[in-house]
Amino acid sequence: MTKTLRQAVFLRLILFFIPGIIIQVYWDFMPYWVYLAVFSFPFIGVSFISRLSGSFNRRWLFGFGLSLLCVSVAGICTSSRWMQSEWKGDASVKEYNVRIIDDPVRKPKTWLCKVEVNGQKAIIYVPADSIAATLRPSDRLVIKAQFEKTDRMSLRKQGIAASAFVYRGNWRKTTHSDGQEFNIRFTSLQYRRVFLAQLRKLIPDEKSFFVAAAILFGSVTELDADTRQTFSATGSAHILSVSGLHFSIIYGMLFFIFSFLGNSRKGMMAKQLIIIPLMWLFVFLTGMGPSVIRAAIMLSLWGIGNGFLLRAFTMNTVGAAAFFMLLYNPLYLFDVGFQLSFSAVLSILLINPHLTALHESRNPLVKYIWDLSCVSTSAQLGTAPISMYYFHQFPLLYLLTNLVAIPLTGLLLFLLPFSLVLQGLLGTHAWLMFPVNKLLTFFISALENLEAVPHGLVDNIRLDLYDTICMSGLIVFLLLLLVKKRIIYLYLLFLLVALQVFYYLCPH
Repeated sequence: MTKTLRQAVFLRLILFFIPGIIIQVYWDFMPYWVYLAVFSFPFIGVSFISRLSGSFNRRWLFGFGLSLLCVSVAGICTSSRWMQSEWKGDASVKEYNVRIIDDPVRKPKTWLCKVEVNGQKAIIYVPADSIAATLRPSDRLVIKAQFEKTDRMSLRKQGIAASAFVYRGNWRKTTHSDGQEFNIRFTSLQYRRVFLAQLRKLIPDEKSFFVAAAILFGSVTELDADTRQTFSATGSAHILSVSGLHFSIIYGMLFFIFSFLGNSRKGMMAKQLIIIPLMWLFVFLTGMGPSVIRAAIMLSLWGIGNGFLLRAFTMNTVGAAAFFMLLYNPLYLFDVGFQLSFSAVLSILLINPHLTALHESRNPLVKYIWDLSCVSTSAQLGTAPISMYYFHQFPLLYLLTNLVAIPLTGLLLFLLPFSLVLQGLLGTHAWLMFPVNKLLTFFISALENLEAVPHGLVDNIRLDLYDTICMSGLIVFLLLLLVKKRIIYLYLLFLLVALQVFYYLCPH
């Protein structure tokens, strides 16, 4: 672990950046962060002067000063983002010009629209009718409503400052053109709608279409609750959200297609110059959501290192992606997708090599099944505490599910774009629709049968934040004990168990 931290510079920075974010969100330390940042510079300066003079006995000052600077920068950035979600308008009923900034979400009786109003993000609820169903991102509305500032921490962490219900007849679209500058995300969502319309022609069954739309384009707003529960209960919910799994499959397919370019330095660079832009084209077509961009950044950084034939230390790549995303928006830290994504990747990098080393086989099929099982187990171990904290359940059949779901997802990620291209060239035909529709029907049916297996899901798990942190620590120290076989990790395990027992025995 110490060696890993020494090599992964950005991972070390993250360890100091995260506390600064958490402290600022729950305890406002402004303007003390500024004083702390200024206080850190003398330590960094003295360490540089010592090095120039040939003395290295004060090099610890650089690390100390950089740690203080990292914590303070995190606090300052978080304070700036948090202020953006502080509602600056009044609470009276008045007329507002708003712009829709994301795909509207259908609710039982309303459409939920994320909007930009007076430079701030807010949520409005519009009564469901035929006109509201035509609303799209970038549409500008004139509404008459009363905005109320939001006190919900979950919304504030998304940058949402206020919410309002707009009564029937109190809104209209406007052709107001001020500020209609090019917005790449609006354009991305517009193209996604075009491709989704083509996909609907290819897949007439509603449930199959929604699953295909989620897998290929990350469109999950219309997925019904039963389908979501089926994927969640079987441990395959990650398949419905375009993430690192999808990018890994697409990267692998593209790498195979362009394998004729060879593995020389020039060949590898040529591959990455083709593959990375194609992956970002996929990002564009999925609507450019945070989880998609996050996965693309990680794989792009890895691909650039691979293209230059560098020994790309993947832990540092993950750390760099996380650091720059948090630097851009520190509130990403509280996004469930962000937490699950990075914990899954880190656990795969740290745990998977040790699991795969337990068994080696020359049989390609056995090797594939073993490797896939090890990756699934590694990811499940890393994400289990977070999943149980947020979703209160743990799928016991995750291993069997992933052995079925991941290969089928790979086939769909190949067949769906291929079928869409053929549809554009040849039109919609029954022979073209048959393979994709049959595969989707089989996929959904297989997961529903797995969901029906008795005792395949442990639910109603209730963990508080303290339980989640302790469980994460127990998993980490237990794995370190098994791998490193050092007595210190056994002591730490006993300490965590003692703290957990003490926590439950004491009244709180």
